[in-house]
Amino acid sequence: SKEPVEQTYLLRPAVAAEVAGTSAAAAPVPGLLAVRRPEVQPGLQTARIALVLPGNRLDYFAASRWSAALPQVIDAFATQSLLSSGHFELVNGSERGSGGARFLVALTVRHFEADYADGEKQPPQVHVAFECVLSTGAPRAPLGRCDGEARVAAAANRMEPIVQAFEAAAREAMAEVKAGAARLAAQVPVEHPPEGE
Repeated sequence: SKEPVEQTYLLRPAVAAEVAGTSAAAAPVPGLLAVRRPEVQPGLQTARIALVLPGNRLDYFAASRWSAALPQVIDAFATQSLLSSGHFELVNGSERGSGGARFLVALTVRHFEADYADGEKQPPQVHVAFECVLSTGAPRAPLGRCDGEARVAAAANRMEPIVQAFEAAAREAMAEVKAGAARLAAQVPVEHPPEGE
């Protein structure tokens, strides 16, 4: 076959060493933070890597895909990012459930595409936007928003630098999510059992 071989790309969160300087300032929020399976904007529920052309035309890169459907990729990315941040004592991904969680974080992926607003011959600008709501576990009550958004220009109009821009934008947007969630969670007093129990 003369068809190009399909390439599969990973989305790696910032590792603990890269965020150590930002997480060492405060003790982690006690208790379990559970990440719910992210919702995604229509058209992004696939493993295909999305792009937007002039005129708001949605398309996908040929012979290129994420390692899984985007909700699953962002689930793992968010869980690992929150865990390595040091902001929270314990973090569970959606596959482990939310039983006993002190906090729940719900993400909606509004943007996760390469934007070719200047035309297909120019390197795109990757746009990543996460809507985030942090709530208490049980009883569930919303605590506030912890959104994150970033735009990163790809260094060249090829898949490797475009994927690098996706990763950089996702990390930048997730850094805002982590900081916002930690700030909201830190305002909730820790409940201690009555003396003698």
